Amino acid sequence: MERQDPSTSAASSSPMTAEDAAALKEKFQQMYMELIATGLTPNDAVAEALTRLYATTASTANTGSSAAPPAQPPTLQAAPVIITPQPPPAPPLAVVAATPVPVVVVAPSPVGVVAVPTTAPSAALVPPPRPPALTLALLQSNDLSLSNMQTLVYETFSHSDHLNVSCFPGHSRHDIQQGLSLLASHPVLANTMGNALQSWVNQPWSNSKKWTQPTDLHQFWVVLEHPLLFDPEYRQVVGGMAKLMYFLDDGMKAAVLARWAGYSEDDLHRLLDVFHQFITLALVGAELKMDMLFAVCDLLRLLHEINEKSRKFCEFSAFYNDAVNSELNLLTDYANSGVFLKHRPTTHQSTRQLSELSFCDFPFILDPASKSLVLHFDAEYQQRRTVHGSLASTASTTTSSSTSTTHETLSTSSSTSSTLDNLMPYLVLRVRREFVVPDALQQLVQATSEQLKKPLKVKFIGEEGVDEGGVKKEFFQIIIRQLLDPDFGMFLSDEDTHTLWFNCDSLESSMEFELIGILLGLAIYNGVILDLHFPPLVYKKLMEQSVTLSDVEASQPALGRGLRQLLSFDGDVESVFQRSFQVSYQVFGEIKTVDLVPNGSQINVTNLNREEYVAKYVQYVTTDSVERQYGAFHRGFHLVCGGHALALFRCEELELLLCGSPDLDFEALESVTQYDSGFSEHSDVIKYFWTVVHGFTVDEKKQLLKFCTGSDRVPIRGLSEMAFVISRNGPDSNKLPTAHTCFNHLLLPEYSSMDKLKERLLIAISQSEGFGLL
Repeated sequence: MERQDPSTSAASSSPMTAEDAAALKEKFQQMYMELIATGLTPNDAVAEALTRLYATTASTANTGSSAAPPAQPPTLQAAPVIITPQPPPAPPLAVVAATPVPVVVVAPSPVGVVAVPTTAPSAALVPPPRPPALTLALLQSNDLSLSNMQTLVYETFSHSDHLNVSCFPGHSRHDIQQGLSLLASHPVLANTMGNALQSWVNQPWSNSKKWTQPTDLHQFWVVLEHPLLFDPEYRQVVGGMAKLMYFLDDGMKAAVLARWAGYSEDDLHRLLDVFHQFITLALVGAELKMDMLFAVCDLLRLLHEINEKSRKFCEFSAFYNDAVNSELNLLTDYANSGVFLKHRPTTHQSTRQLSELSFCDFPFILDPASKSLVLHFDAEYQQRRTVHGSLASTASTTTSSSTSTTHETLSTSSSTSSTLDNLMPYLVLRVRREFVVPDALQQLVQATSEQLKKPLKVKFIGEEGVDEGGVKKEFFQIIIRQLLDPDFGMFLSDEDTHTLWFNCDSLESSMEFELIGILLGLAIYNGVILDLHFPPLVYKKLMEQSVTLSDVEASQPALGRGLRQLLSFDGDVESVFQRSFQVSYQVFGEIKTVDLVPNGSQINVTNLNREEYVAKYVQYVTTDSVERQYGAFHRGFHLVCGGHALALFRCEELELLLCGSPDLDFEALESVTQYDSGFSEHSDVIKYFWTVVHGFTVDEKKQLLKFCTGSDRVPIRGLSEMAFVISRNGPDSNKLPTAHTCFNHLLLPEYSSMDKLKERLLIAISQSEGFGLL
């Protein structure tokens, strides 16, 4: 078969117009889709469509026809190609593929296949072979046989290109959901779709880097609407899809964020539940790859970012995963984490593979109890590193000590003493009960950061007893109560919230503020709940977060309301408020005035500069005025807790770590309570006690908890983790119950009735401040 010069053919007929090309393109597409729907493969459908198109074109040609020369094997070329008939000549039809992949066209003669430039003026753009659009109308019709529908579904859902352009094009999310639900409701088609999606997720992850257009994400929008994503059988699809999305570039991930930010709260909760279920099944079943697991965690990270920065659709605790926090070996996870690797400068985190990540790299999944364990692991690692360093230094010094001078020998002795301090397993404080603050201050400010991370033991000088936890707890109760007492002068109490803030005119030394910071850090490492009354502002500053007017409103409501009113006032601010850029407050009966800016007394607050005034006021109240006091407090806290592990916490979680949880699960407390001195769980008075307690109001339960433990807050892992003992304190009498708060120990007389126990107990807990505590 001779190849025909397209220019010769064109000369023998009128040139093809743009309208003709468009009509031919539309006709070809219509033929192709009809043929695909009958079950033909894409290549067969192309060949048959071209044959029919040729026949139609030839029948309308003005020139005569002649016999075709003997058929020759067609020359196969990569797209673009031009397809022209042999005599009779007809206007050439250029078929240009929309993608750069080679196109193999198998068509019967007489058809000539000649390569042409993509800029051919008569070219008609034709999409690559793909299934027809999958629409609700098509799914609801009876035009296709089941086998043809299976073919169509498999071809659509097994290829990214088909998913992007063929599945519900231009349809709403509601239409997509309806279409997928129809498919999922048919067992055979649902199975076909599942197999197709499994093939789709098995494509190389490197393909993700090629998806650079928003339309390339349509495949994910379709699959994420699938009603069977909660089916455990689809977990491989969820994990594989997450892995493909993990390797998207930053621009495409930003597009994912933008898409999800527009979802409803119900839709976002659905995604959250799908990802949580995957993680849970992966950990409990232990059959999925870690790369998929952490890829799903990265999708959770995107949802968490939306919740934090765009729109809050749930509480931050909704991102905690129960399986991770209960089943995970946190020590192993810590060893793989970025927190640990930051201690090793030679290790580059950027070289870690997806499967080598750690849940510590996604801290929003970990609850405060799990994070506190990571904090302890990190502290223990730092201690061991210090001990090894000290031993190596001592060995080196001892080796050269045979030639040392007297001065060098003394230095060696001092170094050895320091090494022995590092080798001690505990941080031991020896204090006099009546001088607990100066004694603790003297010892703690001399300790190193590594020593402060050790378990604490406290010895009250002149008193017998070994610290098994109770003495340590009593130490914290005494010293914190004394240092935070407003009468001591270091802190001021707000009249509305009863929370404490730093006294900017305190006469106490900076070292005492540093001591309080150290004590808070020691309490964290030793699992002691403190009766603190700091506003959230303190914990935000400890976590290095910026503060706003909202923080002032929460800690000092009266001041916050005044500043907020000034910002929202509609009238003339200058004439009504009559303020300048100054702050005035009372100190020891005298008014003290401070300029917020240079020459602040000369600058009036107006409608134009009021936002600047409020910002300066907030800056002064929360930072500038307490720079010395808070700075020392901050330094002391980070001397103990500073490090990469602290960054895992939110400020709300840090408060829980220090002050405990307000969740009062007394059923859990009953399940772990022990009995002594003749009582058992079957004793009548014990049955009376729990019946009465379970009927208490929330406030009464808080009073009871404070009466027995010294704090109305719950340990971070809950009451089920607290040691609680009830002992018999003699026969029936009118004596009130008493408690050893440092041991969580309640002493009850063997009351004769439930009513009497309730009456005596309520009196005791309501008068617990300074009464009944041993």
